[in-house]
Amino acid sequence: MRGNIIKHLYKMLILSLMLTIASGLLVADEIDDKMMQLRQIEKQIDIIQQKAKQAEQKKKKAQSDITTTQKSKIQTDEAVAQLKRKEDVVQDSLQAANERVRTNEEKINDLKKLANNEFLRLFYIDMQDKYVVKETRSKFLLSMLISLTAKSISDWSEFHKILVLNQEDRRNEYYRVRNTRVREVKKSEQYKKKIQTLTKQTTQLEKERKSYEQQVAKLKKDASELENLISKLIKETDKTDRTYLFSGKRIPWPVRGQILREFGEESRGNNTSIINNGIDIGVPEGTNVISIDAGEVVFSDRYGGQGKLIIIDHKNGFFSVYAYNSELMVPRGSKVTKGQVIAKSGKTGSAIQPSLHFELRKDGRAVNPMNYLE
Repeated sequence: MRGNIIKHLYKMLILSLMLTIASGLLVADEIDDKMMQLRQIEKQIDIIQQKAKQAEQKKKKAQSDITTTQKSKIQTDEAVAQLKRKEDVVQDSLQAANERVRTNEEKINDLKKLANNEFLRLFYIDMQDKYVVKETRSKFLLSMLISLTAKSISDWSEFHKILVLNQEDRRNEYYRVRNTRVREVKKSEQYKKKIQTLTKQTTQLEKERKSYEQQVAKLKKDASELENLISKLIKETDKTDRTYLFSGKRIPWPVRGQILREFGEESRGNNTSIINNGIDIGVPEGTNVISIDAGEVVFSDRYGGQGKLIIIDHKNGFFSVYAYNSELMVPRGSKVTKGQVIAKSGKTGSAIQPSLHFELRKDGRAVNPMNYLE
């Protein structure tokens, strides 16, 4: 009899020891899980700080490019002003050359008219000589005058060639200066556009950097709040009878819609990423949200960035989380059935558009809902 009692006590001691070890292992697993999450957060912080540094470096480089481009534009604008003054001078010189050519042409035309008149007079005298039969003094003088006029026409024509060449040189110089000025003006406009583009890029880069950091900070805060809440709820619930089984092989979708954000690491701008502990499903505001299985509502209220939040304990080791709701249909402590409407979807908390944030927790650790959904 006494031997049986000892054996029974021994078995009870072994069972108690096994339960203690199992409990210790479960706690250790959760600590390891939390430490892993902490390392992930620290890694994300390092990535964000590095990307923020890179963004700042890019901004400084853009600002340096702006300064360099502004200096180049100032130099170009000064060159344009100088070229404009030179263009005005060359244009005046060209106009003067044009006037000299025009005046010289008039002079030559006048001499040609004079020569024609002198030839006509000489012709008239020749006609008289046929009848008078003696050379007149007027004929001799007129011949000399014609010779001098012809010499003047020749001299002025040679001078005209020089004037035309000078005119052509002035014209070429004018077009060269003007074309150079036009190119410099275009270059100045290009500098201006570049400065505007760089300024816009700098402003946008700074805006994106601040927006991204604010978003990450908000998501980290939301994740921290949710982790603390679920950890607290797990401590308050009975840890026995964890079957990890649902009433069916797969669980139904809480809502049907487009998946906006998937579970796990999500890439963001500037080569950075964040961790999503669930999935975000885009649906119109007011869409019925159903419970994925039977269970007990352990939280039903507004909570930080999660907005109007419901958490259900399915008494099998799983918790389901429904966030961003516009209306909560069941209070804390309620018993719900599979498929029961528990909330209306919305855009509360940190939601940026109407959607449902849905999570599935196994022993407090986030698991991918897609592995369980129908």
